[in-house]
Formats: sequence, structure tokens, C-alpha cells
Amino acid sequence: MRMLFEDIARAHLSKERIRRYEAWLENASRARKSRSLGSRDNQYDKAEELITFYTFAPLDLREDKKQVVQEILGSCGIGEPIEEPLTLAFERQLSPPKGYLEWLTREVDKHPIRYVREQGREHTEAGKPLETNTHVDVVLEAKNLLILIEVKFTSDISSQTTFNVHRNQLARTIDAGMSRLKKDQRLVVLLCSPSEFCRKKSRLYYYKLQEYTDFSKIKDDIGWRELEEIQKHLLSVTWVPLEKVIEVIYRNLGFTQLDEARAFFRERGLA
Repeated sequence: MRMLFEDIARAHLSKERIRRYEAWLENASRARKSRSLGSRDNQYDKAEELITFYTFAPLDLREDKKQVVQEILGSCGIGEPIEEPLTLAFERQLSPPKGYLEWLTREVDKHPIRYVREQGREHTEAGKPLETNTHVDVVLEAKNLLILIEVKFTSDISSQTTFNVHRNQLARTIDAGMSRLKKDQRLVVLLCSPSEFCRKKSRLYYYKLQEYTDFSKIKDDIGWRELEEIQKHLLSVTWVPLEKVIEVIYRNLGFTQLDEARAFFRERGLA
């Protein structure tokens, strides 16, 4: 096994991240030779970061990037035309909204766990924020759209943060994304996962995505924002099958590592 899309990785990922990918590959190669079934040795088999990179990296190879992204959006009912330029980025950290942090300093006293309430007060007195940056797997940015993409393989969205027991990962991404919008941009949040998990309704994100078709339900989970603000700046929060994204991005694409990429996805039931 070898690292795929190395040139793209060097252009988009940190050296530390690339070393981690390479370590997963080396460990998995040894594990397969020794027939080790340890989870640490076989992290390569389930690492969502690597699945994400291998899924979206070929966008950098496509001259029709805009059309490909437009088709992915269209497949989940989003017809908003993309206005170029369109850029691709991996693993971005979005700062928590200032207004939310101020709101949370008042709300943390309502936390049901005593020591967490005390930690919250200590953080506030020390000038430490009560929420860290929000990690976004993939960011596609056009003149008129900011598209934040979360990729899940077998995992679920997180259901809380340290100081807010009601802040799920989707709400957090929406909230942080709205604060990053530029003039005339609207926000799209996509969750990509294998079809099986939505078909069987076995993950929290299935139910939250159903709820979030009603923006007032998003308001319930982002209590510090006004509904009118959400309606103005948020275009859509929806799910798209990971298999569909892979199919569209890889369609009619020829490159030397194509067979290896197909084998990677086939091994995970995503081909």
C-alpha cells in the first residue's frame, strides 16, 4: 500500500497530517502480513480523515470542478448555481462565534454537572473561551456559497460539548459557518455518510437532519441566534450518500492510481 494523491496532499495538508496518514499505511501493511487484528494497527481501515481525503482529492484534478460540485448539490435538492471562483480546502478550523461565547458564559451556570459549572467559571475568570475551534473536514468556497462538509464512515456526530450539553456537531458547524460568511454568501452544510446508516436510521445525524429541514428547529439548538438570521444566511443542511459523492467525483477520471483508489473504496463497501 502507498499514499495516494501525494502531490495534492502536500498542497493541502500539514506535514504532521501526512505523517499520520503514512503511519496508518505502514501499520496496516505490517498488520496484514502478521495477521494482527489490533485496532491501533488497523486504524487505516476506518480512518475518516483518510476516506475524506481520498474522496475529495480528485476534485483538484478535474477541470470541471464547478460542474461536479453542482451535480453533488443537485443530487440532494440544492439548485443554487455556483458562482466561481471555487476553492477546495481540507481540515479547516473555524473559530466559535464571539456572540455565542458571550452567551455561553451566562448559560454555563445552568449546566447539570457541578464541577463543569465550576470549570466554566474558572475559564471565564481566566479569559479562556468555553468552546474550542470547530473542525470541518472539507470546505468548498464559491463567490456565493460556503459549503461545509462533514464526512462520517461508521461514527456519529457528537451530541454535546464540554460546557453545553445540548450542542450537537451539526448545530456547531452551522453556527461557526454562519460567522465565517462573506458578503453575499449563503451557507450549505452537507453530511456525507454511507447510505446504509441513513437507511437503517442508526445514527443521531439522521434524526437531526430530518429536524433541520425546519429552520426553527435549528434555532432551538442555536439559541443565541435569531430565526430571521438563520433563514437569511443558511441555504440548506442536508445529507448526501458518500457513495454518490465518490461516484460523481471519480466519474470519467483517468489517473495512474485509479485502480488503487477503487480498491480502497471497494474494501470499505463504498465502491
